[in-house]
Order: sequence, then C-alpha cells, then structure tokens
Amino acid sequence: MIGRTLNGRYRILNKVGSGGMADVYCALDTYEDRTVAVKVLKPEFSDDPQYLRRLTREAQAMVALENEHIVTLYDMGNEGDIHYLVLEYVNGETLRDRMDRVGRLPEAEAVSIMCDVLDGLSHAHKMGLIHRDVKPQNIMITEDGVIKLTDFGIAKFAGNATKTYDGKEAMGSVYYISPEQAKGEEVDAQTDLYSAGILLYEMLLGKPPFSGENAVQVALKHINDDIVPLHEADPAIPVAISDVVAKASSKERELRYTNADDMKNDLMRALRNPHSRFAKLHAGKSLHTALQEGGSEHKSKIREQLPHIAIVACVLGIIAVFAVMFILSMSDGREEYNRVPNFLGYTEEKARDYASNRGFKLLVIGYESSDEYDVGEICYQSPVAQTKAKPDSIVSVKISTGMETVLVPDLYGMTVDEAKKALEALGLVLDSNIEYQTGSEPVGTVIGQSANPNETLMRGDSVSITVCRESIFQTTRMPIVTGKDVSEAVKKLGDSKITHYRIKVVTESPDDKIYSNYQIVEQSPTGGMSIIADTVTVELTMFRDSLGEYKAEFSENVTLENETNTVVVTLQTDIGEIVLFESEYSQGTYSIPFTGRYWEQGSYTCVIYVNGQVHTSFNRNFE
Repeated sequence: MIGRTLNGRYRILNKVGSGGMADVYCALDTYEDRTVAVKVLKPEFSDDPQYLRRLTREAQAMVALENEHIVTLYDMGNEGDIHYLVLEYVNGETLRDRMDRVGRLPEAEAVSIMCDVLDGLSHAHKMGLIHRDVKPQNIMITEDGVIKLTDFGIAKFAGNATKTYDGKEAMGSVYYISPEQAKGEEVDAQTDLYSAGILLYEMLLGKPPFSGENAVQVALKHINDDIVPLHEADPAIPVAISDVVAKASSKERELRYTNADDMKNDLMRALRNPHSRFAKLHAGKSLHTALQEGGSEHKSKIREQLPHIAIVACVLGIIAVFAVMFILSMSDGREEYNRVPNFLGYTEEKARDYASNRGFKLLVIGYESSDEYDVGEICYQSPVAQTKAKPDSIVSVKISTGMETVLVPDLYGMTVDEAKKALEALGLVLDSNIEYQTGSEPVGTVIGQSANPNETLMRGDSVSITVCRESIFQTTRMPIVTGKDVSEAVKKLGDSKITHYRIKVVTESPDDKIYSNYQIVEQSPTGGMSIIADTVTVELTMFRDSLGEYKAEFSENVTLENETNTVVVTLQTDIGEIVLFESEYSQGTYSIPFTGRYWEQGSYTCVIYVNGQVHTSFNRNFE
C-alpha cells in the first residue's frame, strides 16, 4: 500500500497502526493538500459482507458527529477490492500508549481526560449513537493534549435491537465490557458510561478492576462481582472520585448515571471537593449501602459459598503466616523501609518536627477548605499513613483553610479574565477546564457557571464556567468540491444548504496540474470545515482555457466611504455569480473601467459589491 494513490487522491505515506479488521495509514489528500488517516479494511475481509457492513456502519455513525473530542470523518470509498475510510489525522498517541508508558495517571489528568471523553460520548448519545467500545485503544491524545474518541466500528443507533454477545465473542474489549453486553442484552447510553467508569478506574489505579485467565472469566466478573472501591484499593485516591467511579460502574443500570453530562459534572465537582460524598444513587441509597446490598440472587450465591470460602481463607491465612515468618527470618530483622506517620490534624510546625524525627521530609503542596480539619491543620497527605516508604522520602501535604464560606458571584456576561479576577477576589478558584458552547451572547463571554450565583462555597473551592465560542446559528460542514465539475460542485453546495457562493475563473492551473474546462481547482472555506452557511460566501475557483469570446465594456462610478474598500463586480448566470472584476480602493469617488468576458452571448444582470454589500445592479449585453 505504501506509495499507492487511492482513487487518484489519497497518496499512502506510511502505516501508523493496525486493528482486528483494518490497517490505518498516514496519507496525503492531494486535493486538499492535507494529511489524513486512511483506515483500510484488511484484504482477508474485503469480500466479507459482515466486515463491509461494519465499515459502512462506522461511516454512517461518524458522518452524523461533529465534536472536537470525536475524530472527524472526511470520506469513504473503494478502489477495486480496497475499501477505506478517510479520517482526521491525529498526530499523537493512544491513551493505551500513555498508560503503558507512564502507568497510573495523576487524578487531575485522569479526570480531565475522562471529562473530554464524556463530552464526546454526550454528543454521540444526543445524536442517537451508542459507541459500545470505550477503551484506551480508542482514545487518541494529540500532541497538544486534545482528547479524541475514535473507532465507531461497532457503534449502534439507539433503538436498533442489536445484541452484543453471540455466545462466542463479546463486542468491545472484555476488560471494559458492561454486564448487559456480556449477557447479550440491549445496550443504551449507560452501557458506555459503565465502560467509562471502568476505564477511569484503570487510569487512577494502574490496572482494571477485573482480570482472569481468559475472556470468559473476565466477562463473568463484570456480571457477578462488584469492583473494589478505589478509595479502599488506595486510600490516597479521594473518596469523591471513588464514589463517582463506583456509581458509573454499578451492575444495575438504574443505579448508574443517566447521561454523560451528569457524570462529567460530578467528576469536576469531585476535583473541587475531594472529601465530599455527593455522588448519590437513585432511591436515596448511598454508594456504600448499594454496594453492600447488591442483588438478592448475588447475595444468596455468596451465602452458599461461605463455608467453602471460610476453609480456603483459613488455609491461605496459615500459608501467609509461615511466609511472613520465613521472610523475617531471612532478613535477620533488618527493615529497609519506614512506615509513613499520620500527619492529619497536625499543624505544619508540629508535622515538620514529627516528620524529621521519623526520618521523612514534609512538603506543603497547597491549601484547601475542609469541613473536618480546622484552619492551619493538615487535611491531606500523600503517601497515606502506614504506607511503607524509604527513609528521607517526601510526604506531600495540604493545609486546611477551615470552613470559610463565600457567596458565588454572578459571572454571566464577563470575559474569562474578568471571571477569574472576580472569583479570586472572594478566595475562589477558576477551574482551568473551561467549556465552550455556541450561544446568542457575545463571543468570549460567560454563559454558564457550575455554581449558581449566591450559592455558598468554601474558600478555595473551584468554579467552572461555560464560555460562548460562536453564534448560535446552525453550523454545517463545508463539502469537498475541489476537482469536481462546476455543476456537480454547485449541487453539493445546495445539498448542504449553502446558497451564497461566487465563481472565479482562471486560465492557468494554480498547482501545475492538468484540469478540464469547468473543473473546480480551489475552494474557500476548505472542505470539511464547520461554517455558518448564512454568514459565509463560498469562493470557488474554476479552470477554463479562456475567459470567453463574448465581451462587454464597463465604466461604473462608485463613491467609497471607508478608508479601505473591496469592490467586486459579478455576472449572474445559470451556474451562479461569475466574478468579472475585483480590486481594493481607498476612500473617494472612482470610475471603474474594465472589459468583462464570458463564454455565452446574451444580456446579463451585473452586480457591484462594496465591502460585501450590494452597491448597485444593472444589465449588460455580452457580444
């Protein structure tokens, strides 16, 4: 495949990855002069109806999606028995690569990644799509740190009666599969949220909650076993984040989050208030109660197995005692590690003395509000107490600012900088993860905030904001018309509800390629871009071996009021407005003489535009 050009357009440069059904290549889109990713169905599947349907399903799913956290689909096609998708090229690494490289991720980074994934899932769910394969291999991280959800190969439209288990193979990776997927039941948006919860668990702990010797064992654990709460597996992980993960990965769908936005909001809140227990389950149950109760069927199974479990536990306990005694005898009582003291509740001064006496170093990494510890007392430490650590290790701590409360200001209409200053003046912090949405307010101003005006927060808490990024007008994706005949290009614009366009005629190729008469050689905006159709005039550049043998003389007077002005004269034809003349002028009154040419004789309406607005119109005969 390397060096091959598909359909005369996509030149394959190099292979960048491979999956179960397809290989992925980096390629050059010669029409758009941009780097793209080409996903090519493997040769052994090229005539398999099942895999062809899967590739088509992926295209059908992605064409409806337009979100900064979902990889964009540009094109789909085939050349002979080669079937392919053309996608946005992401220069970076997968989340799987990142986790394999660095291990468990810091809380802030893991939550930030998951919030972006949830943004993408929220958009997909609102468009009626269930991803069904949320896993680290399907999450890309660009060099700029942007998160992109990809691979909708097994996605389904909500409402389609699609099963996810055929008795042999579950769709999606078994480590992140939901109980309903493993049992072959119907899936919905909460299926993706379960997988997201399991993925966040692995990011924070460095390993997934369930493992086994084979896929069946792991799938059965997803059906029957509850996860060990993150806070119990590692007490250094905040209980608020642990609760969110436990709720997302509940066995019963009715106990999970109902949508991705709610899960994201709770995650952001958990970062701001790590010691809170706000992630509530339905029916008023706490997470602890729900996890303790489980299903009646599951409880009865446990009761039946208790005698056997007790025997096994006793045997393992005896083995463990002898193992410990053996290790101690081999080490001659020498201990290379000390146990970290509990500094919680100490003042900084006392904690430093305590740390020094026990062979540790204390590092203050910040301050935060606490409803458990008084002002000046240590309210957080890492590593946690009783963890084994080498002598002279650093223990990071945070100091409580107490129960100081403030009223949240109304940030609506402020710029980001103004909102930051307003929050800091009250001792609050602006969350760095700013969300952007379309709106009717001025671009760059606050249109939403996580805490309502006059809501009470503790000093040091964070507030996240939503900022208007563009007009609320409906956006559309600019079609790719370069290389097409002008009539076909105009039809594609119409199909995309784009009615404002002009055609410039050139008699020389702009890129030394050979073009046919009436072929589009350039377009602006670029194909694939999101545009607001009613506010953009599309410019098409069309090749023709001559401007035309019929001509008309122009000498029109215009008075220009701005310091700089753009004057355009067009000819209205059956294919659209042909640009006859375009130039820049300063302020003043001018006569604009030129000779207009066209390739069909007749009387036509001509229009003069000044700075994009109609100045005057009139008729001219081209003879």
